[in-house]
Amino acid sequence: MAHTTKKAAVPAQAGATKPLRKFYAEIRVGDLHVDQTLDSARLFGTITSEDAGPSTQRKKDVAWTARLRKMWDPFSLLPAIVSLREDGRHYLLDGQHSTDVAVEKEGPDFLRDCMVYEGLSAEQEAKLFLAANRDRKAVKPFDIFRVSITAGDPRNTRILEEVESRNLGISGSTSANKIGAVQALTAIAVMDEKRAARDESGSLLYPLVLPGGRSPLIPQVLQVVEDAWGRTPATWEGMMLRAVAMVLDRNPEARLDRLSSKLAGHGKRKPLTVAQWKESSISNTVGGGGSSSRSAPLARLIVNEYNTGLTEQAVLLMHPGRPDKS
Repeated sequence: MAHTTKKAAVPAQAGATKPLRKFYAEIRVGDLHVDQTLDSARLFGTITSEDAGPSTQRKKDVAWTARLRKMWDPFSLLPAIVSLREDGRHYLLDGQHSTDVAVEKEGPDFLRDCMVYEGLSAEQEAKLFLAANRDRKAVKPFDIFRVSITAGDPRNTRILEEVESRNLGISGSTSANKIGAVQALTAIAVMDEKRAARDESGSLLYPLVLPGGRSPLIPQVLQVVEDAWGRTPATWEGMMLRAVAMVLDRNPEARLDRLSSKLAGHGKRKPLTVAQWKESSISNTVGGGGSSSRSAPLARLIVNEYNTGLTEQAVLLMHPGRPDKS
């Protein structure tokens, strides 16, 4: 077991001088260290040469750490990759953020499964770091979504149920009856979760309990866009789904039939298409932006169009992000 006494890190061997040994071991997370003098420390973004334990392997990705903390499950914690040096200490090559969360959630005595390499050279340590962090094929959002359903993830299970309530499905690519915009659906589900009831520990209650008689957003959004454009692949465009959700999240009293009619351009010379709405949104976005950043100006355009012809203040919609009507 690694020593806990503070001492200078023994560097990895310059070259392989003894046979490499690999084995699995359970190691206290408090005994998993980081050598800040590694050449690969520059890849980690570190700025100190001291070994200060697992929390300083690289500049902490606050958002990622918060996400790991939120979905913490000791059972699903994968093995860390560590190098066993001649000083008898274990140095993390992969698994810093999750080790950090393990210390916080379970304490330093929590035993983590580790793939241990003994006798690595500095070059070999750097190669393992790259293999674990750079040389991985990105997993597609739909593949993650599909597997999470099997794993019983409550959010994605709810998303699937709400989509299927409209006799639609979710797929890796969009078609007339299949929605491929998994990230947009997830963003909409999160909008509901921000308003939903939680228990004393802060965890969401399932089935979701929304305030003031609110209805889940996903079925409403899908109804609005389908009524506007029918069932075509363009109907389920992610940026449009997000924008409509933003409008309804801010204005739960909005009339869905009027919203659909305005989106479709009823009463205009020519019908409005999803592509035309997107083009207008992009022209109103500084620097173009991605689908998420373009959704906000698109939502504002939708609110403006909805309000056109209305005179009563009480029925006007508010732009997302605006304070409540006084």
